[in-house]
Amino acid sequence: MTIDYGDFTRASNLIHWLQGGALLALGAAEAYAVQNKGRKVVLAASMILAASGAAMFASVLALPGGWSLAQMYAALEVRPAFYLFIAFACFYGAAGLSLLTQEALGRSGGVWRALFLAFLAFSSALYFTLAWRVNEEAWRHVLALHSAIGATLLLAVAAKSADIFFSRRALQLSWAVLLLITGLQLVSYRETDGAFAPRLVTFESVPEVPATPVKNAKTPDKKRPGN
Repeated sequence: MTIDYGDFTRASNLIHWLQGGALLALGAAEAYAVQNKGRKVVLAASMILAASGAAMFASVLALPGGWSLAQMYAALEVRPAFYLFIAFACFYGAAGLSLLTQEALGRSGGVWRALFLAFLAFSSALYFTLAWRVNEEAWRHVLALHSAIGATLLLAVAAKSADIFFSRRALQLSWAVLLLITGLQLVSYRETDGAFAPRLVTFESVPEVPATPVKNAKTPDKKRPGN
């Protein structure tokens, strides 16, 4: 079994694009719903969000896994960081299904909305941990960009939570705009080549100094007694 480390980078880029596309669709639907009473667009966006979770898992299975569960598990053992992407797939899928259930039942609140926001909050927290799952040379790049993504999504969840209690138009718009910003950050993200590449450690050895032959020193003859 051969593992192509480039597949990890390609899978990461694809997963970020799927996440961004789902949040862009949700943000656009929520912005449309502010001006219009119909919620069908939000229902469609919830389906996209749920489908993105399944697509993320399929990305890991297809690229590092080569459509083989055994190879996918072996690849995850080589790069345990990709377990976070499996978690993203679960959280995004669960968030989409929760919102889909809420919209299908025609409810404006309740446990399904709470679950939807909770799964989005869990997803935002995961972005802050990605920097500690990549190689050291990509650490700062990943930390800066993913911290911005996580903070923006967390602010979106906070705006929606505040809107539940205060029901202000400004909060509804803030929720939609922050989702759009998070989506744009994700679709524009590109993983560095060395983020998941194998780490090579080089040791510099001290050149060997050629040994200098030492001439045997002549010892003076000892005088015999009587000479």
